[in-house]
Amino acid sequence: MLLPAVLLLLMQVPPAPAKVDQTPAKVDPAPAKPDPIPPARIELTTPFPVRLGSVGPREIREAVYGIKSLHDRPFHLRVLDLSLGLSLDEAQLASPLQPGEVRMVTVKVDPAGLVGPVKGAVRLGTDDPGQPNYILRYDMMVRPEVTVDAERRSFGEVAPHESPELGFHFRREGGDPLKLVLASEIPAYLDAELASSDEGSDLRLTLRPRRLKPGVTAGLEVLKVATNAPKQPLFTLYVDWRLALPVVPEPARVVFTEPKTTLLALELRSRDGKPFRILRTEIQGRGFQVLDAPGPEAARQVLRIRRTGTSPEALLRITCSNLEGSLDVPLRYLDPKARPARPVVPAPAPAPEEHRHHH
Repeated sequence: MLLPAVLLLLMQVPPAPAKVDQTPAKVDPAPAKPDPIPPARIELTTPFPVRLGSVGPREIREAVYGIKSLHDRPFHLRVLDLSLGLSLDEAQLASPLQPGEVRMVTVKVDPAGLVGPVKGAVRLGTDDPGQPNYILRYDMMVRPEVTVDAERRSFGEVAPHESPELGFHFRREGGDPLKLVLASEIPAYLDAELASSDEGSDLRLTLRPRRLKPGVTAGLEVLKVATNAPKQPLFTLYVDWRLALPVVPEPARVVFTEPKTTLLALELRSRDGKPFRILRTEIQGRGFQVLDAPGPEAARQVLRIRRTGTSPEALLRITCSNLEGSLDVPLRYLDPKARPARPVVPAPAPAPEEHRHHH
């Protein structure tokens, strides 16, 4: 009867511990360090980059680079690439640079076809496989071929009897003689003249206030001037002015916009603050009436204007003691019934419905 006792002992013996894999884990090797870039074998002995400053559109310049060899043996340089407008006589690089040698390399810079701030470079290569490319840089500001001394001028305040003048001076640097043509319509109250000389071309303007329409007291003129320069075919110029009347009307035009409005005020103010007298008022046209008779002199006067009909326009002419000629103020009635109706935009057609198929 020993067999059951042996089985009982075997059941009480603890199981053997599992084997642990003590083989060291594989560790990925550290990434290889990139090869260091070899030190440069040349040194520039001139300021870098070369700054050529302001350059005319046809002005050939030279950029000079002093190159010193830091190599321990002779080595060659060669041109790999040139920016637009650059040229380099490669005979300068024909012989190898000797250790410690300083060589002056001249690059010609032609700005033709360029304008404004320009940056460029020469890219050199060597016969040393461990050397990177060398880049010689330069920058410059290429002046435009045609210039104008100002893009905006002002006549300032102009009295009705004056005819002030002003001008724009154009200059072309190099190339063919400059030719100008007015490319925009000139208003009737402005005289324009183009004149050429050895120093350039001029656009001369004369303001004629007597040609202004009544109620026009200020303006900003936009003028287009075409040239024969390929890079600058068109210039846009601005001219402003303001009419300095001894008597300033406020508003400059009396405009009735509503049928129920039949009375508006026109204020007349002396520009210099001194009293003046209204000598006479006259309306040319029908449908309007001045309610106030001329009164005593004052620096500020008010006239009441009544609309008596549906006439679209008339002209109020006011004669004052401090004014040569008359002060003309347009009178307008914008009848809503006479205004053109807004075009009716047709509604978009409805999208076609999808046909459903029943099975």
